[in-house]
Amino acid sequence: MSIQKDKKSGKEFKLTSATSISASAASGGTINGQVARFVGVDKIPYRLKQGDQSFYFDITKVETGSIVRTDDGVVYIPYKKKNFQDMMIGDTSDAKSRFSDTAYQQISAAFASKISNVDDNLLFTQIVEEFYTSSLGPSGSFVGAVTASYELRTSNGVTQSYSGIDNGAGVDFLIENNSTFSTHTNFQVGIPLSTVTQSIFLTSSLINIHHRGSNTASFTSTNNTFSSPVSGTIIGTGIVTNINNSNDDQGIYASYALKIKMAGDGDSGSLYSFASSREIIVYNGAHASFGVSSGSFQYHPTSTTAATGSGTFKTLYYHTGTAGPSGSYTGSLSTSNPLSSPLHGDAALKTTASYGYYNTPGTTDVYLVSSSSIFNLTPRFVTKSIL
Repeated sequence: MSIQKDKKSGKEFKLTSATSISASAASGGTINGQVARFVGVDKIPYRLKQGDQSFYFDITKVETGSIVRTDDGVVYIPYKKKNFQDMMIGDTSDAKSRFSDTAYQQISAAFASKISNVDDNLLFTQIVEEFYTSSLGPSGSFVGAVTASYELRTSNGVTQSYSGIDNGAGVDFLIENNSTFSTHTNFQVGIPLSTVTQSIFLTSSLINIHHRGSNTASFTSTNNTFSSPVSGTIIGTGIVTNINNSNDDQGIYASYALKIKMAGDGDSGSLYSFASSREIIVYNGAHASFGVSSGSFQYHPTSTTAATGSGTFKTLYYHTGTAGPSGSYTGSLSTSNPLSSPLHGDAALKTTASYGYYNTPGTTDVYLVSSSSIFNLTPRFVTKSIL
């Protein structure tokens, strides 16, 4: 056993066998005076998963049940010798793709010969620090704090979408993960029956949400090796919401709240509160009174007067109502109590309407169409002006 000190961070590492490291974690012991614990692949630091060392790293080669983390943010990652060798010089390795065939043969042969007398099942250990930034390293060696960012889109990933009509098969939504320095993700949809954990960084996840037969949300596809639960598992339920808040004569939908935790090194990051979650709306295509109405309005993004004069014409789509312009429902017209029809940009009620001012042609009525909060991104009629 020996101790090595990192020149940059000053942190000391205990160089010992993987068996000793595991024994310390199993007994509640310490490594270098720090409590050692077994952890999952979600705790593998950013530099290996996405950073400057990810070009050679292959998470499928790791002995996932024997990863150990100490309380000072040092992670010990074991590989069987045969898997480590395959990761470094195997047919799918970076070395194989980076060098010419001749150079690759020379390099791989030299590497293999150095450890040829080592048993294939002997464990090698790679030691990685969390939040370690190498000032002398290549591009991508900087590790910063997690910046959580995501967007909800139609299943093809093209258009922003927080809504849709369930005609029997549910509505598919793509969660696009745009976070920086993230290594793993947890999220909940609706009233959580379970938390979905993704122990690797996935750029997108597909979920299916119902409002027909049962108000439930589930995965339709995911990485079953590094995600839990597996594809098809119900992950939350929606709340049936009457658009006019008292009965369903102006339409209904199932409302789901989406909460996401984007985390990075040291399990940094946090769950969004309910107030800053995103609402997903799914209409019941089989509902007896369901119908889609639309109306043509003059539109301007910032000016009430321009909307009535030089505004461009836009079509708004909504669940059929009775008490508003062109078959919509305006509700109480209050930003604190937006009970109007949710407003959309297409007849499938998938896309959100543009925020701004809408004039009913031939009248002096101008409506502000906006979100009432960062939770309700699908806009409603929130105020009315008469010019």
